[in-house]
Formats: sequence, C-alpha cells, structure tokens
Amino acid sequence: MTFFILTLFKAGYKLRTSTLYHLLVGKRTSSVLLHGFFHENLPYLGALPNLKEEVFRKELQRLIEKQLILVNDGFGELTVEGQRVLGKESYPFYGLNNLRYGRMRENMWHMILFSVQVISHLSFNEKNYLPIENRPYYLQQIKKWLAHSKVDVIVKFKQELELIFQKLPVNEADFLANQFSGVEFQGKTAYQLLPEKWLEEPWSSLYQQNAIDLFLAQVMQDNSGEIFRLLSNLDQQNLNQSMLITKQFFLAGKSIDEILKLRHLKQGTVNDHFIEWALIDENFPFKSFELINFNELDKNQIVNARFQEYDSSYLTFRLSQIYRMREK
Repeated sequence: MTFFILTLFKAGYKLRTSTLYHLLVGKRTSSVLLHGFFHENLPYLGALPNLKEEVFRKELQRLIEKQLILVNDGFGELTVEGQRVLGKESYPFYGLNNLRYGRMRENMWHMILFSVQVISHLSFNEKNYLPIENRPYYLQQIKKWLAHSKVDVIVKFKQELELIFQKLPVNEADFLANQFSGVEFQGKTAYQLLPEKWLEEPWSSLYQQNAIDLFLAQVMQDNSGEIFRLLSNLDQQNLNQSMLITKQFFLAGKSIDEILKLRHLKQGTVNDHFIEWALIDENFPFKSFELINFNELDKNQIVNARFQEYDSSYLTFRLSQIYRMREK
C-alpha cells in the first residue's frame, strides 16, 4: 500500500492529501474529479472504496518518515529520493478508467462470464448444466438478450470475443480468458490467475480493474455488436443519469440558461454536469464554448491558474483548462 500511495505523486505536482483520499474512495464531486484529472490520478477514482482514512494517513506518515514525500499545509509533494524510488519499479495501469467503468465494472464482467458459459453450452445444444450465475437480474438479461438476437448470435458472439482478445495485451487477455467457463472447461478465480507481482493489495484489485477496463473499452468501440448490446443496460448505469439529461438537452440545441430553467437546477449543479461530461467523453463539444487561450502556459501554470484572474464564467474557465491540458 505504501508504494502505491507514493505512485500517486509521480507527476510531480503538489497534491492536496485530503482530496487524494476522497479520490481513492470514490467521492465524485467536480473538485475531486478535476484534482484527479489535473494531477494524472483520475483513473484511480474509487479504486479503493474501503480504504480507511486512518490507514491512508499512516501510509502518508511512512512516506514522510522515509523522506519520499514532503507534506506542508495539507499538500504533499514528491522528493528527489521519492523520484529515485519510483524509478526502480513500473506499475503501468494504462487501461484503468474508474470514471467511466467504476460503478458497474464488476457487474458487467459477471455478465460476460455468464454469457460465455451460456453461449458455450448453446453451441453444443447442451441444456443440462449448473449456471455460474443464478441472480434474477442476470438470468432475465441473458434471456432477453437471446430473445432479441439473430439466429447467428453464437457465431457472432465468438467472433467478437476473439477480435477483442486479439487487441488486448497478452498477459491481460490470458488473465481474463482463463476465468471463462463452458462445455468441458472450468474457469479459475481471478486470484488464482494473478501474476505473482500483483498478488498483494491494492495491486491485485488494480490489476483486475485495469484488465477488465481494457476489455470494456474494446466492447464500447463497436456499438453495434452482440456483446455491446448485452452490456448496454449495465453500462448506462456507469454514467451519472442527471448529467446525461443535461447532455441531451445541450446536444438538442438548448443553451445553458434554458437548461437551468427546464431542469430547475442550480448553476453549480449544471457546471458539475458539464465538467464530468468533458472529463469522461473525448468527443465533448469544446468548440461550442469560447475557450480561454492557455497556449502560452505550461501544464503547471494551467493547473495553478486562478479563475478570478480571467474574464470568463467558472464553467468556461474549467472547460478551457481541461481542453488545454488534453492538448499538452
């Protein structure tokens, strides 16, 4: 755990430690989301929902005592020694996306595991087997999915699955595929399949989260496939439903003032919706706003820019920061 907390300081910025804790346990306020985005820790949003603040504080204290970070007035910063220690190990979770998949990741993966078993037995016309899932929701969703599928669903499902796994890194693909069960093969548990390097927490959880997110990202790229259709209802629950309504109104041509009146919401709430939408969607319509020109500023200057110093609305200021940071 101690080394993981250290990795969160890798970008070299000064981090507000209280906000860092809120990020790890999954607090989804716009201030937490922006802090995570600006300091390159947003993928870890809610990655450790059960982390106790006392434990987090003890880990910070260990890092301070080892002179790996400095903490002043609630802000932590990596030391030269901390940089040296981080340089010895690599823990890349480049597929991790808790903002996008964190709410329903586990449910979506359970649905995939169950669907593989069902399709496997259907392909052999085998009806007598013990399903790995017996919760009503999953049973109903699989039945509904099959009822609305075309006759070649078995072939298409297998083709889509093969294509997805071909696009995944080998280690993550093996880790996920070996969890599948079907006719004459029994899947292993995630823990049984973890590489030795990742056996301890929080690495074991992060490794699985990252692998599943890589898989789900491939599924979402093909929004016409059978697997996408199977997961679409669950995936909608990954997203802030109120934010989606605001998004729909805006894309339909409504101004922000009109959205405020139609939805009877406060300006701050609508601001939060647009900020979350911008962070979660690479196709966010930034060009619909008169963005501030931050081209002459480096990343650190953009992060530390103050809203009060610009003749702009708070929302436009934040969207400008997000847009320019992505460009950098």
